[in-house]
Amino acid sequence: MKLNIEMKKRDRDVIDVRPVKEEPTPEQRQHACYVKQPIVDTTDSGRSITIGKAFRRVAKFEKIKGLGDEQLKALRFYRATFDQSEASEVKSALDIRPFGGGGMAAQEVWSERQASARMRLAGLERGIGAVGHTLREVALHDVTFSDLAIKRYGSREVSKIITGKGRQKPRIVNEIMPKSGKHREAIRAEFFLAVNRLVGNVRPYLTAGE
Repeated sequence: MKLNIEMKKRDRDVIDVRPVKEEPTPEQRQHACYVKQPIVDTTDSGRSITIGKAFRRVAKFEKIKGLGDEQLKALRFYRATFDQSEASEVKSALDIRPFGGGGMAAQEVWSERQASARMRLAGLERGIGAVGHTLREVALHDVTFSDLAIKRYGSREVSKIITGKGRQKPRIVNEIMPKSGKHREAIRAEFFLAVNRLVGNVRPYLTAGE
């Protein structure tokens, strides 16, 4: 007796092993700049290999028009020094890897480095004057010229018409702007004045190859 067994074809199981594309949220992009860059690792033989790409937060001053190479180098050194001076002591103490920051001896080294960074930061800011506040807000805390002008001088609401795409109707969007465009330019002028003074303070460190 012959049995007719109908075999139902099963769809092939597909497992998506591709990495999840995680991008900065719109809210994150409002407060910082993100650039997609390669992730580089080092093999046991010392060869560098690219293992992927990820979004990295970069300082907003990188996109300020009018900054020269020397000014950008000074700002990067200034920001790196600030980050070292503000490093988390708790995070460093919890790192117990063989070459991590944990342990009494490593903790002492970390404390010395942080103290050195704080002294260096004070030296970098010496002589900058009252415009140093503007420099800190923009270079270290990613505050825009407009936001700082609003904070200092006040704001106004401006209505803008956004043209829709395709069949979308135009819509009106209200934006908060500085009371005057001159206020933003005043903040910008303060920033560039402070940066030029910072360049002179940073130059000895860059010359020494730190």
